[in-house]
Amino acid sequence: MRPLFPGKRFSFVRLGIALIVAACIVGGTTLWLNYTRTVSQTLPSSWFAGYVDVTNTPSYTFESHLGNYQKNVVLSFITASPQQQCKPYWGGAYSLDQANTDLDLDSRIAQTYKASRTVTVSFGGQAGIALAQACSSAQDLADAYQAVIQRYHVASLDFDIEGLTLDNGAAIQRMVDALHILYPSFTTDGTANTDTNNASATNRAKVDNIPVISLTLPVGTFGITKQGLRVVRTFLDAGIPIASVNAMTMDFNVPSTTTSQATLIKQALHATHDQYQFMLYQRGKLYSDHQIWQLMGATVLIGTNDTIGEYFTLDNAQEINTFALETGLGRLSMWSLNRDQQCGENHNNSDTLKTFCSGMEQTEAEFATTLSSGISGIPGNLVGVEDSNWTSSNSALYPSWQSNTQYRKGSKVIFNGNIYEALGTNENQQPDSAQEGIDAPWRLIGPVLTAK
Repeated sequence: MRPLFPGKRFSFVRLGIALIVAACIVGGTTLWLNYTRTVSQTLPSSWFAGYVDVTNTPSYTFESHLGNYQKNVVLSFITASPQQQCKPYWGGAYSLDQANTDLDLDSRIAQTYKASRTVTVSFGGQAGIALAQACSSAQDLADAYQAVIQRYHVASLDFDIEGLTLDNGAAIQRMVDALHILYPSFTTDGTANTDTNNASATNRAKVDNIPVISLTLPVGTFGITKQGLRVVRTFLDAGIPIASVNAMTMDFNVPSTTTSQATLIKQALHATHDQYQFMLYQRGKLYSDHQIWQLMGATVLIGTNDTIGEYFTLDNAQEINTFALETGLGRLSMWSLNRDQQCGENHNNSDTLKTFCSGMEQTEAEFATTLSSGISGIPGNLVGVEDSNWTSSNSALYPSWQSNTQYRKGSKVIFNGNIYEALGTNENQQPDSAQEGIDAPWRLIGPVLTAK
């Protein structure tokens, strides 16, 4: 029988080459399609939010402040109870119920929502015991998270992971397991990560009611620490959607007279960008350089830092704001709104960090105003107060306002469905007076809430 192709012999070498070429074509096509699909996706607009230390005194009235820099606030920190039990407490000092009765927190959050502003709740922080450490099981941790999320109708979560928690691999694993319990659509293949990260700012948090999730981690000029990288990998491999890897750009232990802190911050962010891009590329998420910036954030420590001789100035704030706008940085935050004012003349030691002032010469809210300039996005979706079911009630906490009754500074009353606080001694002045500023007799705290 004559061969079909005279003079041609079957070659395993040629077959191998052909298969390799075919595999390269298929693989290259897949990578190209993945790349083009990824880079064509629109990520949410950049947002600014200042942290508020909820339990610090004097209390910061975040619900009463308006303006672009107050469009979003990050309330901090939710930790475990003082007895290290698996119960959410504000700063380890107030249970959720105590924060309602002692701090009017539920009404203040509702008032923030009424002004079309957003609230992010931050878990963890430098002090106290994190819930992920105190809770012995993922289910218990999920219940603790859910108690906070459901009570405050939170659409944006911030996990500030530092200190002992950062080194606790078991605690980090409980976190991702708890989030899987709360949001079963988070899949280990990363599908939920892709879907939620790339939805619009409004719709992203509506995917199965999934909140926006930020990881706030310590960094140096080299980028994210070794422990922090392990946290990011754990979240990515578990399919948890990370809307923002938020770098804690502060306390570099370099005197500001030697190197501007803005310079150090930019070095840290460039290094973090390269690290995060590498981790995403390893997992087939081929985002562009610009998109990586959009998936990142930075939190600065305004004024005096913890390390002696290091400080973040208003000029630094302007420089970092410009950097954020140029790179498209997804999130910019500051610690804290409580500190965004000049210290009084009795507090003239600028080398010691204060919890209530910056240690810099400034006008009120000047750091937040400078850092937030030109940044107008929001994390997650807006919350409608009237459409939300509140689990707490404060209708019996205060008396109704009465005419011909003298009220002293700090007195609280209920008037037309709202809670008001007297700003000074007054009588026969209705709480809904149109007067503002130093002449205002009352301050609106928030609506009266009734458990449904």
